[in-house]
Amino acid sequence: KLGQTRERAVRSRAGRCSRAAAAPMAGELTPLFGPEAAKRVRHFFGGEPTPLVPLRQAAKAWGVAAIYVKDESKRLGQQAFKVFGATYAMALSLAQRLEVDLDAVKGLEDLKSRYSEKFGADAPTTFVTCTDGNHGRAVAWAAKQFGQRAVVYMPKGSAQARVDHVRAHGGECTVTDLNYDRTVELAFQRAKENGWTVLQDTTAPGYTEIPTWIMQGYTAMADESLEQIRALDGLTPTHVLLQVGVGSMAGAVLGYLVEAGKDGGRPVAVTLEPKNAACAYASASKGDGSMVTVDGDLESMIAGLCCGVPSDIGWPILARHVDGAFCWLEDAVAGNGMRAASKEGVEAGECGGAGIGFLQRLMDPSCEQAARLRARLGLGEKSRVLVFNTEGATDPENYKKQLELPDAAPAPGDFGFAVPLSAQAAEVAESAAKRARTS
Repeated sequence: KLGQTRERAVRSRAGRCSRAAAAPMAGELTPLFGPEAAKRVRHFFGGEPTPLVPLRQAAKAWGVAAIYVKDESKRLGQQAFKVFGATYAMALSLAQRLEVDLDAVKGLEDLKSRYSEKFGADAPTTFVTCTDGNHGRAVAWAAKQFGQRAVVYMPKGSAQARVDHVRAHGGECTVTDLNYDRTVELAFQRAKENGWTVLQDTTAPGYTEIPTWIMQGYTAMADESLEQIRALDGLTPTHVLLQVGVGSMAGAVLGYLVEAGKDGGRPVAVTLEPKNAACAYASASKGDGSMVTVDGDLESMIAGLCCGVPSDIGWPILARHVDGAFCWLEDAVAGNGMRAASKEGVEAGECGGAGIGFLQRLMDPSCEQAARLRARLGLGEKSRVLVFNTEGATDPENYKKQLELPDAAPAPGDFGFAVPLSAQAAEVAESAAKRARTS
């Protein structure tokens, strides 16, 4: 019954088979997330950018020129980058119903006032979503700002602190006994039954407009990052590490970097996922551009990335434009990153720690696998690496626990990688050429 809600295609995606991804569309999709989109988002919100923090001690210890951490734990007091995506999408949804151009609206209060004046404050629109924590908190916060209603479903095992964050903003929150992808299906079913609006960065057949708006909200942090790095060093990053859940953040930021770098190049892109929910890695490993999904409990400490179904918008961008590697990592690597960030004054939650910890793991001089990947990426002493601290301590209990633990030593099997699809295609072509020459 749940599968019928997002149509049967979703059930086929959510576990047992792959579906052709529209990789050829990537050339059409990246302009949706370029500098112009980022500027519109920044204009709507106004205010100061979140901090860019250079990890100088880590850069020296790990043997790179610079590590830039974009600290999204400071975004609008919500401890995560998600709030710009959810709020921007909700704003566009309300403006669409008002039949006004959002560019003409003077911020959140102006939009709330206009909406209440036209539709009444006593008849709020209900926005429903599924979340591992940060997105649902963002939807609840946005609904409160605009005087609307938020209904949030969370997968089994969700931290109580993340439930409390949603409820603190007036959101109605239910923890299910389902995994993330099945909980997404539940949200779609409840929306259909009650006439609610789904506000989800996960795509579904016929459901791409709002996920696109959410992704456009994420472009602001990429725009801010390049601006801040230029102001700090007069340079641009050589590499960027992008966390993948469904791929919306990674696709949006990479889409921005592709568009912004058309005249002067862009950083080498590397994606990161938990081992048990590595849908982008699995898709890249298949090698034909199609999306592969992973099923099961998807359990990991890195809860915000525990998604098994790739985004129909994010994956085509990643498939075409990731030129570094598609990687997975064990939880212990993220824990190391949380501690490394803390030593330099950055509060990094599990998802934020993943990028920092992976870079530390990758720079281990004693690991042959890490050396092979460094060589493929061109990562070394002249590299300037951009990492997004996508969340702060949104699970305070686990954050405290992780900071008290000793660093985990590098171990065989604590990370893995697949080469980009473009590299796979080049290797196949080279192999075919060799066969032709010797035949």
